[in-house]
Amino acid sequence: MKVLQLKDDNQLQIFMHPKRQDILHLLSVEGPATAKMVSDALNMTPSSAKHHLLKLKGLGVVEEDHTQIIHGITATFYRKAEITVSFGALGQDKQKLVSDFVSHRIRDELYSKPRTHQDEDGHFAADQLSGIVHLSREQADQIYQLIRSFIDGHEQRQQGTEAYAYSMVAYRV
Repeated sequence: MKVLQLKDDNQLQIFMHPKRQDILHLLSVEGPATAKMVSDALNMTPSSAKHHLLKLKGLGVVEEDHTQIIHGITATFYRKAEITVSFGALGQDKQKLVSDFVSHRIRDELYSKPRTHQDEDGHFAADQLSGIVHLSREQADQIYQLIRSFIDGHEQRQQGTEAYAYSMVAYRV
């Protein structure tokens, strides 16, 4: 998977803009969409949606998926790029801001409606875990690569899949 290393405040501001985060979330969950589809889903004007999509495209986190003729007009569909965004080069203060923003966003969505551990069919629905595991450095590298590889292989929407939000923080104490 390609990695985008955010290196300056301008890139960070483009990426972390709340409406752009909403757009990235929408594209991740629903799949490719036009500016009009984004504007309808997020209650914004089509020109504003297009502006934000082009900013995200310029950053490299959104790309054109395909075009389609709709009502005689060629519509461009955008998708979330297969990319991991890294904040490591921004420094600890900005990394903390990003971490807080992402954590709050995921937590707020998790608790926005009643959820149980299992859905009505008995399948996993939601959970939040916390604790300490004891690993050698090699095991830590191994589990990180295993998780990273699994995530990389499942970030794009596929037929028969459902979207699951995740947030994972792991560090040596």
